[in-house]
Amino acid sequence: MFKKIKIKLNSSKPEKSKISSLKTVFGKIRYLDFILENNNNESGYINESLEEKEKESINQIYKNQKLVAVHKDHKELTEYINKIFEQQEKERLVRWIVNSIRESLDLDEVLEKTVEQIGRLLYVDRCFVALYDRNTEKFCVKNEFRINENIPSIFNFNDHLLSELSELPKSWHEELFINKNPLIINNCEEAAIEEDLSEKNKIFIGASKLKSFIILPLVHQGEILGALSVSQINYKRKWENNHIEILHDTGSQIAIAIRQALLYTKVQETTKLKSAFLANMSHEFRTPLNAIIGFSDMLLSENFGDLNEKQKKFLENIFISGSHLLSLVNDILDHSKIESGNINLNYEFFDANLAISETVSILKDISTKKNISIKENLAENIIINADIIRFKQIMYNLLNNAIKFTEDDGEILIDSVFYNNNLKIEIKDTGIGISAKDKNKIFQKFTQLDSSYTKKQEGSGLGLALTKKLVEMHKGQIDFDSEKGKGSKFWFVLPNAKQVGLNSK
Repeated sequence: MFKKIKIKLNSSKPEKSKISSLKTVFGKIRYLDFILENNNNESGYINESLEEKEKESINQIYKNQKLVAVHKDHKELTEYINKIFEQQEKERLVRWIVNSIRESLDLDEVLEKTVEQIGRLLYVDRCFVALYDRNTEKFCVKNEFRINENIPSIFNFNDHLLSELSELPKSWHEELFINKNPLIINNCEEAAIEEDLSEKNKIFIGASKLKSFIILPLVHQGEILGALSVSQINYKRKWENNHIEILHDTGSQIAIAIRQALLYTKVQETTKLKSAFLANMSHEFRTPLNAIIGFSDMLLSENFGDLNEKQKKFLENIFISGSHLLSLVNDILDHSKIESGNINLNYEFFDANLAISETVSILKDISTKKNISIKENLAENIIINADIIRFKQIMYNLLNNAIKFTEDDGEILIDSVFYNNNLKIEIKDTGIGISAKDKNKIFQKFTQLDSSYTKKQEGSGLGLALTKKLVEMHKGQIDFDSEKGKGSKFWFVLPNAKQVGLNSK
């Protein structure tokens, strides 16, 4: 089906011949909307019965999305049709930029495609976007589109119109930076004489063969963030209102993209500074904590004299509290290292089952106090290439979590499966489970679920978030299944595993 388009002609009663021509043009094009959105090979969309002249005329839609008048009488009609195409293309371009901003934080990628789209839509020889540096008060060209290789690149010139703002004529400077309006030059030769250009700018215009140009300041909330420029090199051009409208509409979206990218960069820098600060502070905390834990453990051994019951109780509290605080500090330190990119994995081949069993042994005392049984059902002879310390940390966090949220007399089962050089480990418990509304919170930082039981449990809220990061650093996956009141099953998969001494499953 064709899109319904209303065309208002200047005459009160449009001539029948014009209406007939309009029907003829549209009647010979299939799927107009699809063609405009997808500038594909035209041969599949043009009727074979068209004469050569008609084909040539219709092909203009595909080559530059403009129609040309086949006869003089059709000039007015084709102008209206061309405006329709330009309007549709402008709307498509603005939609594309908006979607690109939403989908990507890669400013360079967005700008690179945007200048090409604008350049092709306006049929200009060159289009570029430059970012404004408030510290140096200069514009730095970021991306450029040229219609062909014969057009001089703006990157070839150290000095261009926006490189030294003090070199701009007063009227140009006022228009761009005070009024924040586009600078529109139809004839560079005339402008050079009228505006008394500096020697630098005269040299640039001559060397770059600049004939006509528009410079649009990219403004967001009153602040200039950059500039968008289109120019003609091969001939002079009188810029039309619709060209300015297109640049205004697209420029406002580009300014949003630049602002978004700048904010994201600031957030990233702030996060790194915060992580570096936490990492340094954590180191300062760990040194005295290790001394407190070490000395209290030595005294509890009674190698330096007997202790009465009250002294033992106090020292046990010191030891337990110190160990808990050290665990929290370690979580913060590890998380900060990951956030700031300062953590490295030391890969080595090791026995996965042995590493799992050693982790279970470390937590045996805690599980015994709650009378929780831990059973292992592990695939045999599994060797994996991973960071053994981080592997044990992943196991410790998941197993400790299972013990923590399983009530007394419960059960935990550790399963492992080998398939396609991957090792999948499942930790299933008979604990309190997780409600459907809380599932999205599980791997979030500093998050603990809101329930009377979980509030009694100690923790930083970083354990599972850290575990997820460590699994992903190994190019693995982690997830869970759970139902409130019926327990949970956390599982993770790591690559680079192999089964020795047996046939792989």
